Amino acid sequence: MKRRWSLIRENPKAVASLIGGSVLSNIPRGMFMGLIYMIIIQLAVPALSDEAPDIPALNRYVLWYTAIFALYFVLSLWSQTNSFVQSYKISTAIRLKLGDKLRRLSLGFFKSHDPGDVTARILHDVSKAEQVLSHNMPDIVAAAVVPFMLGTFLVFINLKMSLVLFGGVLLALVFTIVARKIVERLGRKHISSITETSSRILEYAGTVKLLKAYNMTGSRFQTLDRAMLKLKKLSFQQEVFAGIPVQIALFILDFSYLGVLLLGATYCGRGFLTVPDFFSYAILSYYFLAPVKQLWIMLVVLRYASLSTERIREVFSTPELPSGGEKGSGEGGSIKFDSVSFSYGSNRVLQNVDCLIPEGKLTALVGHSGSGKTTMVNLIARFWDVDSGSISIGGIPITSRSQEDVLENISMVFQDVYLFNDTIAANIRVGKKDATIEEIRAAARMARCDEFIEHLPIGYDTIVAEGGSSLSGGEKQRISIARAILKDAPIVLLDEATASLDPENEAEIQEAFDNLVAGKTLIVIAHRFHTILHADQILVLDGGKIAERGTHDELVKLNGVYAGLWREQQKARSWKMGA
Repeated sequence: MKRRWSLIRENPKAVASLIGGSVLSNIPRGMFMGLIYMIIIQLAVPALSDEAPDIPALNRYVLWYTAIFALYFVLSLWSQTNSFVQSYKISTAIRLKLGDKLRRLSLGFFKSHDPGDVTARILHDVSKAEQVLSHNMPDIVAAAVVPFMLGTFLVFINLKMSLVLFGGVLLALVFTIVARKIVERLGRKHISSITETSSRILEYAGTVKLLKAYNMTGSRFQTLDRAMLKLKKLSFQQEVFAGIPVQIALFILDFSYLGVLLLGATYCGRGFLTVPDFFSYAILSYYFLAPVKQLWIMLVVLRYASLSTERIREVFSTPELPSGGEKGSGEGGSIKFDSVSFSYGSNRVLQNVDCLIPEGKLTALVGHSGSGKTTMVNLIARFWDVDSGSISIGGIPITSRSQEDVLENISMVFQDVYLFNDTIAANIRVGKKDATIEEIRAAARMARCDEFIEHLPIGYDTIVAEGGSSLSGGEKQRISIARAILKDAPIVLLDEATASLDPENEAEIQEAFDNLVAGKTLIVIAHRFHTILHADQILVLDGGKIAERGTHDELVKLNGVYAGLWREQQKARSWKMGA
């Protein structure tokens, strides 16, 4: 059975190096306190007995102190550098591993998580894990090593006073545990609110044009306003409710120190404790409690940070699409649906779908909105796996092949085109990562986008704005077609991309499509039926089933679902604005 992911298991050697370095660098800090005790004895005892101090002995302790300080300086410098190097190495590996994991998940994961949530897991949650390694863990080690060494030393000075001190530490720990429980409960809500706010901010930024048009910017965009107010409330609750028991714990530690001083003064008065020992205990116990206070606070902070590692663990534990080892022929082949059923949760979308999409032919998918057209295309690309039945390409079930192998043989062009904040050339190279600039230019010419690219400030090296916002819809669409042409896959999945374009752009893009699909197996989700009049096969979906199939002429004569949709579109084409 595969072990559950954890931050420590991600790179145990790096974590061991980080913790080991922190332990080593903090041992000299504990030794300082012991030497302070010896120096105090060397100074206080002669002063109280009106004798001359032992200068040679005092010099030896000062030399030891200097040597240990030099050792501490070197070890601390190395430890800090090592902790940052190791933590950044681990966090980089986690982000890359998360990206690879997300790539292998079905679209179900992304449907059930907001974009802000997915982004937060890669950025915010990994940053929290990184902070645990680079800052929290070294601080926790330091706050544990020094008190352990000092506590051992204090026991030898006076056991009863040490029991009072340790009792206060244990009582304070109880309130620290209470604070951790509060953080655990409110922290989940707080992180969820951060994620929700991030999603609403992304939504606001992405739809600002629409919001301005309807005067819904600022506080009028109530979903963002409510999200921010909720985050403010939860942030306040977490700080206050968790802060109260932490503050009580710190007060208990201060009272335990006061108790030690009162007890020490009593012992001195009765002759049970020497003045130098009391003086040393007062100083050393103060330095004992300072890192303990930090340790208890860090344990509370660490509980909040651990919620982020739990969210990372959730991603890694999400089941992936099963991956088979069988390879495709690389020649496309026919696509067969055999009694395929599929649901989005409890919503059944496809029911016992049987069809054959022949190789090298044009097959169009039509039907009412929600009839299952896009779902069929997504299942072919294996973005999801079917609930029952099977889909095969070239006679090989896609479940027996890896998703990478399936997608190698598929090019996809849809209406919503996303371009990366990179050069034009890099955006086209998405279709083939090792493509030369000559191949990119050839694909661009076939996609009818070479001309407008050459008129850009620096041609193919022009940087595209995030999402492609610096280009028109037609220009983005042609670049997406250039990607698909460059990939040269035997199967092309097309969500009719000319539906919302002006006639000039539509004509150019239609020519680009002709270059893209020549000799390919083409599956088109058709919105305007006049574009599929010459399709080799039209599949009409209705209620998650294939209600009709045939050519355009055959389906019109059938006078069924397709014929009704065709007549409605013909009426719509004659609509005019009233006077």
